Amino acid sequence: MNSAIRFRLVAGGTVLLFLAVGLLLLRPAHPAYPAYVSFSPNPNGTKAFAELLGHEQAALREWRKPTGYLPEGTNQALILIEPYRLQETEQEELLAWVEKGNDLLVFQTEPDDWSDIHLEADYLPEYQAQPRHVDSALLESGGTGEADASWRLAASEEIEPLLSDQVGILAGRAQVGTGSVSLFLVPDWLTNSRIQQHQHFELIWPYLVQDWSVVWIDEYHHGYQERPGILAIYPDWLVVTLTQLALALLFWIWWQGKRFGPVYTRREWIVRRGDETLLAIASWYEKRRLAKEALHIREAHLRQLLFERWGLHLGTTDYEIVRTARNHWTEQEAVMLSTALGRLEAAKKDRDYTPKRLVQDSRLLDEVTKRLEKE
Repeated sequence: MNSAIRFRLVAGGTVLLFLAVGLLLLRPAHPAYPAYVSFSPNPNGTKAFAELLGHEQAALREWRKPTGYLPEGTNQALILIEPYRLQETEQEELLAWVEKGNDLLVFQTEPDDWSDIHLEADYLPEYQAQPRHVDSALLESGGTGEADASWRLAASEEIEPLLSDQVGILAGRAQVGTGSVSLFLVPDWLTNSRIQQHQHFELIWPYLVQDWSVVWIDEYHHGYQERPGILAIYPDWLVVTLTQLALALLFWIWWQGKRFGPVYTRREWIVRRGDETLLAIASWYEKRRLAKEALHIREAHLRQLLFERWGLHLGTTDYEIVRTARNHWTEQEAVMLSTALGRLEAAKKDRDYTPKRLVQDSRLLDEVTKRLEKE
């Protein structure tokens, strides 16, 4: 076989490879949405609520930037539905934005610390969810609702109760400057699967249709951010084509150029560098007393493994995870996973999570992750 025929075969194979890669990159896949996303049609999404609000509200938009870039102006509303871990600086930026004359509506089952504006919540360990009569500040007769949250807002002269049942206050509003912050402990009432149950819609809806100039629905804390860079203005097929041409150009340059041997890095340097980096990160977490933050990282890794191995999304409940584990593992291993999930939930409710408990929980999580990695 002469060089001309060989070159044609290599070129033809390269073209076929690029076409196959392009088809794989452009092939549509079923999207996996996190819970409470406003464009998710899944049972734990809030697409139905968002579309209805879009019909009633002239300007309804998604917010996909950090809180430090909140829009200027007044008479705006920002809706946060189960935001993942609001930082202290983010809360300060939100309150500064509210003080200018805007409204913040937060929906959380386990609320963050809003004690600075007197929105404090108490945990009810023996609470059992069941349909109850709910009083509303905007509905004379109230309605029926079933709240899953084991928290209730503490009564205070500084807050206005919006929703309450026989157990306590489910939603309250606090004035901040010329704006307000409303905290609702029933985010599940906005989901596609529960918005039509009982009278959840009738109880929540009056607080969402005010005379705002624009309503923002937060998606930044669900992991959705604005696509940065100049590539955002080009269609996907053009980006893929340009990427393939760039790879072809690099392949041609490599084919024409002189090839040298590989560059080897001394193993001693790699091991030493890796150990020093891990020790530095561990020391930083220990000095800052970030035990709960470190556990959140372990939980995120565990849930990523559950998604990769069993296809369980982030919004999957612990009961569904354990039930799936019993189909793959032994009963003893499934109990170990259930115990680990229970400890993670207990840690979220514990405001004083200690490094000693982190070590104990990490050992259990190590066993669970090692077992998952064998799948």
